[in-house]
Amino acid sequence: MKPSPTKKLTAHSAGTCLLVTILLYFKSYLFYSHVNLAGFHPLFALLTAAICLFCWTVLHTVSERAAKIVMFTAYTILSVFMAIDAVYYSYVSKMPSIAMLPMIWQATGIADTILRLLKPYHMAMLIDLPLWCMRAADCDEDKIHENLLDRIVRRLKSVELKKSVAYAVSFALCLCVLVTACLWTGFEPEYMANELFCYHLRDFCTVVRDSTSDRIVDKSLYTAESAADSEYFGIAKDRNVIVLQVEAMQNFVIGAVYEGQEITPNLNRLIGADTFYFDNYYYQIGGGNTSDAEFAVNNSLFAPESEAAYVKYTENTWHGLPYLLKDHGYSGAYAFHNYVSSFWNRETAYPYQGFDSFTSLENLEQDDMFPMGLSDKSMFRQSMEQLKTFGEPFYAFYVTVSSHHPYAIPLKDREIVLKPEDEGTLFGLYLQSMNYADRAIGEFIEQLDEAGLYENSIIAIYGDHYALANTDPENSTRVAALTDGQYSIFDVFNVPFIVHVPGCGYTETKSVAGGHIDVMPTLLCLLGIDNDKTVMFGQNLLEEETGFVCEQTHVAVGSFISDEVYFKKPYNNIKANYDAYSRADMSRMDPDLFREQSDYAKQRILDCAELLADNDILLP
Repeated sequence: MKPSPTKKLTAHSAGTCLLVTILLYFKSYLFYSHVNLAGFHPLFALLTAAICLFCWTVLHTVSERAAKIVMFTAYTILSVFMAIDAVYYSYVSKMPSIAMLPMIWQATGIADTILRLLKPYHMAMLIDLPLWCMRAADCDEDKIHENLLDRIVRRLKSVELKKSVAYAVSFALCLCVLVTACLWTGFEPEYMANELFCYHLRDFCTVVRDSTSDRIVDKSLYTAESAADSEYFGIAKDRNVIVLQVEAMQNFVIGAVYEGQEITPNLNRLIGADTFYFDNYYYQIGGGNTSDAEFAVNNSLFAPESEAAYVKYTENTWHGLPYLLKDHGYSGAYAFHNYVSSFWNRETAYPYQGFDSFTSLENLEQDDMFPMGLSDKSMFRQSMEQLKTFGEPFYAFYVTVSSHHPYAIPLKDREIVLKPEDEGTLFGLYLQSMNYADRAIGEFIEQLDEAGLYENSIIAIYGDHYALANTDPENSTRVAALTDGQYSIFDVFNVPFIVHVPGCGYTETKSVAGGHIDVMPTLLCLLGIDNDKTVMFGQNLLEEETGFVCEQTHVAVGSFISDEVYFKKPYNNIKANYDAYSRADMSRMDPDLFREQSDYAKQRILDCAELLADNDILLP
């Protein structure tokens, strides 16, 4: 007897569901295997496939057509999410948040970076989607066409399954997965937050709910004491303040010599006289990367973990470095950047931050364009005409961009002679871009001197974030060889902080642990200014004997760097992935010994987040 159309459709639907579930498992396995899940990736892949199968089964009891539509839709969305998540994770070491959607247009500005990050397994997440789309376009409930996927489905269903049997098998498989999860050694229920469905649902709920809470913050904990007793207090009083935030400058290039060539000869000379060099300084950023580095520096505050401060809290009331300097007689605060003004919402955010003008790519003659924006040299040179017109003292804040990933500066600007094996590598390109950035800074300082501005200025230079990930064996091997050491996650976070005060008589290297939020209180001490206007989460690195750096990007909230310990808490919160290292020799330590310090680091970041959400950073 010929099977009825309804039975034929049911059997075909069950076979299709089975194929989708199998494909989803293998895609999930591929995705999770590239995320540090302490060996749980087979189980996470099973959980993702089981959740999808369970949803199909429940819907199928109501409507076979609805179940099919939801199954295809979920499979397509998950495939796209896995591809996006995998690319994002390979660069940031965390999953993306929908909170970043308002700034998604910025991806066009870093297209070269994204293309460099793409790997074959990213494309494997999407490769079959056109076939499914073709099938969906041709699908007719009364006539099931025999395309490639239909033939595979027909092979899978050697017998016609009744609905009851299909449901029983489906529920049994889901139950087995749950039992497996319960029995899997070391797996805990809270780890489910890393599963794709669970992560994105939780992220969505977190973003859309009200950001305020009942958390009460004691602002007296973050009130700076007067630094008037410090021997450094006021040694740069009434000087022009010039701050250079250098794109992707890591500390390992300082003093490094490659095949007899200094990577940063100008910065090396600068450190040798009238300079404070902080060699154990670490970047502190949030979801806004570069823009959050400048936010932390100018306000001594932690940026939001998953969003850009300039986007989320654009119109908050601020009283950071630009305002404080103008309170003490500075003519104004002026920002310079050699990329488009809208990137990271700077053109809107800067006036609220206290900057009186913003010179960006649109305001500069585009006479020496790099892959991303105008060259640093051209920006520095053109800005000099403006600096000469500012009443002294003034505050000039620069954000460079020439050394942006993937570091492919024009051939005419490459002066380091690379070994053949380093040509074309990310490492080799990075050395070239850092050498160029150093030469640009050297020329800028010469121009300041020629303009008569150098002697009456204090010049602060720091890197905004890391450049080369240590998760890439090629990078790690080459950097370790350059520095005659190793290249750990500890080194990845390490960026330089240099404060040059011409003629001050101090030439010191400070090794206390510090980060971006410590720049403002440190500079205020040198300038002889006490801050009684706003909270500061940082400390004066010139006077503090111990340091403590709270981290939240590329590692999870609760991670920290102290003078003795580097404590890493992963985003996935899987205990087996917790790491603690001795700063003295990078030997591993028991992470359980540092739970209290981890909680303290988390408290500080959550306190800052609450004050930002409440727009309450000003002191009474």
